Amino acid sequence: MAAFFIYTFLFRGFILVITFVTPIENIMKQFLLSATISCLFSFNSLAAIYSTPGSGVDWNLDDLVANSGGFMTNGSSFYQVNDTIRISATDILRITSDATVKFVFNSSIIVQGKIIIDPPTGVLFTAVNPVTGFLGMRLDNSLGSIIRKLTLEYAVSLNLSDSSPLVDSCIFQYNNNNASTSFGNGSIALFRSKAVITNCSFLNNKRAAIQGGSNINNAPKISNCLFLGNNTTNQNVPQINLGATSVAGEDTVRIINNQILRASTNSGGIGFLPIGNVYVVISGNVIKNNRYGITLSGGSNINSVISYNQVDSNNTQNNPALGGSGIAFSGGSATSHQNSNVTNNLFRWNLWGITIQNGSKPNLGDLTNLSPDDDGNNIFINNTNATTPGIDLYNNSAENIMAQNNYWGTNDPVEIENKIFHQQDNASLGLVNYSLYVVPVNLQSFKGTFVNNAIKLSWQTVSEINNAYFELEKSIDGQHFLSLSTVNASGLNGAAYQFNDNDINAAALYYYRLKMVDKDGRYIYSAVIRIYIKNKENNVQVFPTILTGVYHVTASIQSTTNQIIQISLLDASGRILFKSLLPVTTGAGLFNINLPAHLPKGTVFLHLNSGSIEQVISLVNY
Repeated sequence: MAAFFIYTFLFRGFILVITFVTPIENIMKQFLLSATISCLFSFNSLAAIYSTPGSGVDWNLDDLVANSGGFMTNGSSFYQVNDTIRISATDILRITSDATVKFVFNSSIIVQGKIIIDPPTGVLFTAVNPVTGFLGMRLDNSLGSIIRKLTLEYAVSLNLSDSSPLVDSCIFQYNNNNASTSFGNGSIALFRSKAVITNCSFLNNKRAAIQGGSNINNAPKISNCLFLGNNTTNQNVPQINLGATSVAGEDTVRIINNQILRASTNSGGIGFLPIGNVYVVISGNVIKNNRYGITLSGGSNINSVISYNQVDSNNTQNNPALGGSGIAFSGGSATSHQNSNVTNNLFRWNLWGITIQNGSKPNLGDLTNLSPDDDGNNIFINNTNATTPGIDLYNNSAENIMAQNNYWGTNDPVEIENKIFHQQDNASLGLVNYSLYVVPVNLQSFKGTFVNNAIKLSWQTVSEINNAYFELEKSIDGQHFLSLSTVNASGLNGAAYQFNDNDINAAALYYYRLKMVDKDGRYIYSAVIRIYIKNKENNVQVFPTILTGVYHVTASIQSTTNQIIQISLLDASGRILFKSLLPVTTGAGLFNINLPAHLPKGTVFLHLNSGSIEQVISLVNY
C-alpha cells in the first residue's frame, strides 16, 4: 500500500515542503506539525494588530475594551474580538471571572507576555460564526502562563510557540475549523513547547487533538485527559501526533492515564514519526477503538517505556494493509535499533497485538538480565485479522525478539506458537523468544462504584490457573500505587470478588488496579480504573487555585445550616499537611483559609468536609 507523505522544514527563512511516496503498513506518516513553523511568518500578513502598552500592565477583558480602540468590544452578555490583539512581552491579560469571548473570522489573541485564565466556573472562546470560525490563541515566548477552565471551540488551534503553560481542566472541541495551517494543524499545536496538559477533554476536533512537528523538539506532559471523536475530516493522523523530543529527563514526553477513544476510521491513537530523538513514557492509558493504538517509527533515536496501558479494539478501519496494530514498531536497521520496553500492557481485539518491522527490535520481556523494568507481563487476547488470523505478535523483521514472561491467552505451547509469526513461519525472519510464558488469571471485569460513602470494588475471572492471590492497589495520582488489601484466589473459573474501600477522604479522584500473583511469584496487572467521588454538595468555590507565593485562599461557601467544616490539605501522596476547623453559618459567606508557608511544589488537595458539605479542590503551587 502506497501513501503520500509530506514533511515541512525551515530553511534559510523559507518554508520547504517535500512530498514523496513510500510504503506504509500501519504508520500514520502524518503531515506532522512542522508546518507550524510557517506561523512564525504569518503575523506580518495580518490586516491589523492592537498591542498592549508593553509597560507591565495587568489587564482584564474590560481593560482591553476600554483601551483597544474597538479591537475588543462587549455586548450585553459577552465580549467580542474584532481583529488581532497582542499582549506585549511585559504585560499580563488576566481572566479570573466567568466570561464568553466571541471572535470574528480570522481574528486571534497573540500572547507574548503572560495570560492567566482561572475563572470560578469557565471561560468560553468561540466564533461569532461557527461555520467560518477564527484563528484561536497563540502563545509566543510566553513564560508562566496558566490556562484553566477554558473552552476553546471553532478555532484553528491553541498554538504554543516557545511557550510551556499549564493547561488544566479545559475543553477543546470543533477546532481546526478552517483550511489555515499557518496557525497549527492540531487543536493544540506545539512548537518547542513543554506544556503541562492535564484534566482536559478533546472532542470532535477536525484534525489531531495535540500535534507537534516531526523535526521540532516538544516535550508535553499529557495526563488525565479524554480524547474522543477527533479527526472528523478523516485524515491520516493519530489523535496525539508528535515528532522529536530532544534529550531525556526534563524533555521526556509523558502520556499518562488518558482515555484515547474512538476517532475517525483513519485515525490512530498515539503516533511518533520523528526527525531527531524521542524520549517518551506512555503509561496507564486506555487506547481503544482507533485505527491503531500506538506507532513508533525511527531507529536508535526512539527511546520509549510503554507500560500498564489497555490497548483495546483498535480495528475500526479493519483493513490490515493500512493499520490495526496495538503497537506498531518500524524503522531502525541492523545496527540502529530502538530502545523500547513494553511491560504490563493489555492487548486485546486489535488486528494484531504488536507488529515489528525493519530493525526496530523492541524489548517485550527479558528475564535474562537483573533489571525488573523489562519483565514482560503483557497480556495478549484475541487479536486477529483476515490476512493473518489470530496473530498476537507479528515479527516482520530479521531481528530476534525477546518476549518472555507474557500471557498469550492459553497455557498450551502449541497454541502460543500459533499466535506468534516469526522465524518458525518464515526462515528469513527473526526468532521470537516467548519462553517462560505466564499462565495467569483471565480477568473478565474489574470495576468500582461509589456507594454509601465507600468505593465498592468488584472483579470477576473467566479462569484461574496457578493463581495465588489478588493484591488490590490504590493511588490518588495514577502513578504511585500503594497496597490496599490482599484477597486470596478461589481457584475457580468464573469466581467473583468484592472489596469496600472506606478510606476515601484524601481526594475526589482515585485510581485502582489489581496485581494478580501466581503461586510461583510471577504476576501481571489489570488495567487501571478511575473512580470519581460524588460530592455531597457542590457549593464551595475557592480562589485563587494557582498559588504563586500566596499562603492563603478565600472560600465562597453556601451553607444550608450552622456547622463546623473540617479543612484538610493533602499532598499528591495523600499525606496530610495540615488540618483546621472552620465554623460557618447559614447562608453565603466568604472565608479566609490560611495555608502552610512551605507547601510542596505541584498539586495539593484542599478537602472540606462536614455534615452537608464534602468537596475536594485541586490547588497548584508554583
